[in-house]
Amino acid sequence: MLLAGSFASSARAMTLSLDAGGIAGTIPASGFSLEAETGLTSGVSPITIFDSTTPGLGLQLSSPAQVEFTFLGLEADATNAFDVLGGQVFTGATAPLTTNTFGLGGGLLDFAFQSTIGGTAANGAIAAGISIAFADLGDGSFIALFNDGGTDADFDDFAVKIAVSPIPLPPAVWLFISAILGLVSFTRIRRTQNTA
Repeated sequence: MLLAGSFASSARAMTLSLDAGGIAGTIPASGFSLEAETGLTSGVSPITIFDSTTPGLGLQLSSPAQVEFTFLGLEADATNAFDVLGGQVFTGATAPLTTNTFGLGGGLLDFAFQSTIGGTAANGAIAAGISIAFADLGDGSFIALFNDGGTDADFDDFAVKIAVSPIPLPPAVWLFISAILGLVSFTRIRRTQNTA
């Protein structure tokens, strides 16, 4: 039981968080077209914005973990893409709700949005004129929203959900727990028989 508890607590210890220093705001009241895909509401849902004035800041991971990236959708005239660890993961042709999982180290998450018009918005190093907004979903996950520097600034040019993947207990742990419970039951039965 203690072993199972230690696995569960280590999974809880791996968390995503935003650096202080981002710019507080809300989803723009007009122009945002991904409400159905993201569950966010125009003019209401809070976001934290990071741009070229916030270097070195962004979405952090408390310790190494498996991180899950899910493409939610886009509305952009430019050709945009999403990279993890320097490799392209999602493009405009990606099917919504496509998910990829990567083992990442602690600290700033290694991902970036790419745009044919605005350049690169890497988490923690964003080119001038473009930005990333994060919506905290309150369950330890975030939606990253991209503003590619086009004629609008409504953060719906690309949307990706980011979450720490739950770590399942290995089958050997369940066998070990079952064996311990069996021994405890056997010991109780023997004690009961000896006192009778």
